[in-house]
Amino acid sequence: MLERRDDPRFVAIAKPCEHALALLRQVKDRTSAPKVAEVGIGIGATSVELCRILDGDGEISFFDFAEKVDDLAADLTAHGFENFRTYGNTRRTFDSYCWALAKVLQDMRRAGEDGVFDFIYLDGCHMFHHDAPATVICKELVKPDGILLMDDYNWSIAISPTTRPSANPRITRHFTDEQIEVPHVALICELFLDHDPAFERLDIGYAETPHEHRRAFRKKPGA
Repeated sequence: MLERRDDPRFVAIAKPCEHALALLRQVKDRTSAPKVAEVGIGIGATSVELCRILDGDGEISFFDFAEKVDDLAADLTAHGFENFRTYGNTRRTFDSYCWALAKVLQDMRRAGEDGVFDFIYLDGCHMFHHDAPATVICKELVKPDGILLMDDYNWSIAISPTTRPSANPRITRHFTDEQIEVPHVALICELFLDHDPAFERLDIGYAETPHEHRRAFRKKPGA
């Protein structure tokens, strides 16, 4: 998988997410062995850098299609990393990383734990029907004082070169005009995070620009 970082076809996702790396460094400064989750791994560009920051401490969990996390696991093992877990889902219509996240939450509740992860990077399909439930689950999975980073905040079907109707006319069979135009992650943040008193928004450098691509939240201690 990691060899795709040098493939021109994947140039848009070949570089690691610097916000995710910076936030994990902050987390590790205060937590020596953090537990981390990356939901949606792309081609592993961010995944391998997160592992390097952990440097054998703590544990990182990856959620995505089974064949993708299996490929990533083989590459990470070849690079000498061992402190990771994978949660793969099928490509069946109603299966997704949401189900795997739900099972982790179920185990957490049965164990009486107050959160699982110190840092969650949610970079999934950025569509409401998957990432709304994923966000609701991740809000519980993140520990007090933990951080949830939402990617593709300003992404929409309409602006994507691969999903917009001009490139993929069949998309109009599945989404309304409004659903095509509206950025789904921005809506999810507004509904479930922006106004939740248990969370506070973190400044990650978008204060001076209207083109916000990611949004980060910290779960308040005692929430």
